Amino acid sequence: MTGRAPEAPASAVTRRRWPGLRNLIVPLAIVCVAIALALVALRDEPIGKLNVDVHVLSTTDPSEIGATTRAKVELVNHDDREVRPRFSLTWLPYPYYWRILSGQPVLAPGERSTYEIEAPDSVAAPARGEPFQIRVNNANSITYAVSAPIQLEKPKLPMVNPMLRFWSKNFSSGIPMPVGWQVYERKGDGDRLTTAPASVFGVEATHFRVEQDGNPDPGGWSHGGLTQEGLFPDAPFQIRVLSNAPYASSAGGWPLNAFGMEVTDEHNGLLWLLFQQTGAGDLEYDLPSGHHIKVFDVPLGQWATRSIDLPAMYRKLNWPPSKKVTFKLFIAASSDRPADIEGYIAGIFPASGASSQPASR
Repeated sequence: MTGRAPEAPASAVTRRRWPGLRNLIVPLAIVCVAIALALVALRDEPIGKLNVDVHVLSTTDPSEIGATTRAKVELVNHDDREVRPRFSLTWLPYPYYWRILSGQPVLAPGERSTYEIEAPDSVAAPARGEPFQIRVNNANSITYAVSAPIQLEKPKLPMVNPMLRFWSKNFSSGIPMPVGWQVYERKGDGDRLTTAPASVFGVEATHFRVEQDGNPDPGGWSHGGLTQEGLFPDAPFQIRVLSNAPYASSAGGWPLNAFGMEVTDEHNGLLWLLFQQTGAGDLEYDLPSGHHIKVFDVPLGQWATRSIDLPAMYRKLNWPPSKKVTFKLFIAASSDRPADIEGYIAGIFPASGASSQPASR
C-alpha cells in the first residue's frame, strides 16, 4: 500500500460548460421576442416608481444554507390602480422572480397585505452578509418599488450549507449535490461509491458509502464525497455523524479505510479528522508523509457529536493558519483488501450553537 491520502483529481471537480453559438441562437431569439412583447405591452404604461410601500417583516434561512431563502413582506398600495405584485431582489442585476407562498394576488388601491415569498433556487438567494433590497414589480409593468436596504450578519461558519440540507442538481452534469458543495469520486472499475441524501432514525443526513472489491485502484484507494473551499474558521465547530466504519490500519498507522473530514490548505500538511470506532479511545498521530491523523472513537451505528477546534489544532502542530482551506467530507477504502463501509453526516454547526444541531423526529 502506498499510504497516499485520497485527493480529488481535477476531473472530479464539476465545471460549468458554456453553450456553443448554435445553442445560443434559440434562447437569444426567445429573449428578443420577449423584449418586443414587453415593449408592446408597456407602451401605455407609465415608467417610474410604483406607489407602494414595501416593509420587510422578516427574512429567514430555513434550510440553513447561509443565505436568505424566505421573507415576509407587507405591501401597502397607495396607487390609484390595482397592483399584481411580483417579487425579486436587488441581489441580482435582473429580476429573478421569487415564488409567492401566501398573500393577495391582487392589491386594490388603499389595500394592505402580507406576503410570504421564497427563492426559486439557491442562485436567487443572497448570501448572508451581502446587502440587498426586496423589489416589487407590478405584473406586466416596469414600474417598481423597493424596500429599505437589508444586510444580515455573516454566518458563524465559513462554509455554505453546512447542514447539508438544501440539494439541487449541478448546472452542467445534472448530478444532485448540496448547494455550495461539489461531489467528487475516484474509484476502480469494480468499486461503487454513494453520496446521497438520506434519513436515519428520523435525522436528515448525507449518506457516504464505498464498496471496495480489493483490486488495484488509481492511487491505491477508492474514495468520494463532498468538497468546498472556505475561509479558515476562527472558532470551534461541531459535526454530527453516524459511523458504520470500524477503524483499521496497517503497520506504521497508515489507514486502510477512512470516514470523516479532510482539511487542506496551500501551506501545511493534510489533516484527517476521522469518525470511526477504534475500541481504544481517540487516536492522534503523524505519518511520515506529513499527514496528521486524528481518529475520534465513536460507537458504531449511533449518532454522535464531536467538537473540532481547528485553530487549536493548527497551533499545536505549529502550522500557520491559512486564509482559505478546503473542506472535504469523504469516505475511502484502500484497495489492499475488499471492504464495504458507510457513514452519515447530519451537519456541521457552531460549537456555541447547540440549538442548531439537527434533531431526531
